[in-house]
Order: sequence, then C-alpha cells, then structure tokens
Amino acid sequence: MKMRFGQVIASVVMLVAAPPVLHAQSAAVINIQTFQFQPKQLEVKAGTPVTWTNQDDIRHTVTSGAPEKKDGRFDATLAGKGANFTFTFAEPGTYTFFCDRHQHMRGEIVVK
Repeated sequence: MKMRFGQVIASVVMLVAAPPVLHAQSAAVINIQTFQFQPKQLEVKAGTPVTWTNQDDIRHTVTSGAPEKKDGRFDATLAGKGANFTFTFAEPGTYTFFCDRHQHMRGEIVVK
C-alpha cells in the first residue's frame, strides 16, 4: 500500500496536534532515610494515596502541619525500618508535614 506525501503529512500533523494522554497517579512514595524525607516536596493529583516508608532503623513520625502548629490531619509513628503509613489527599491544596521527634525533618505535598 502506497501513501501519498500529503497523507503522510496529514498523519504526522494529527499525531503532533493530538492532546497528551494524562494517566491518573495510582500512588506516590516518600522515603524516610538518613533523617530526611525523600523527596522533600511532592506534587500529586487529588485522590492519590501517598505512602511514607521508614528506611531508617529508628522511630520517626509523619505529622501534619508544622512543629509550631500541628493541624491534626494525621500523626503516624513509624517504629523502624520498613514501617509505613499511607494517607490519601482528597482535596487540592498545599499540605506540610514533619517528624515530631526530629523537627528539622519537614516536607510538603502539593495536591492539584
């Protein structure tokens, strides 16, 4: 089957002009390692579950808000290596979190 030059160009234009297909995020992961949240900032779509996994041998927390102003949304203790906690962010916004035991450890979730 032969294609004409015009058909090839039209096909290429249709492919280039087509809007990108957006896939829903099924989950997101934040690791706690060497006294840091990795990544420190994460952007997700509303309704995406976010899981924090402790990779350190010691206890950490994942506490919503800031040390000077906890917001009560969540406060999970991750007892040691392999412990995890999942929270689903249903509403768009910016959500801060920190470790209550090591208050220099802070992070942020941006929900679109």
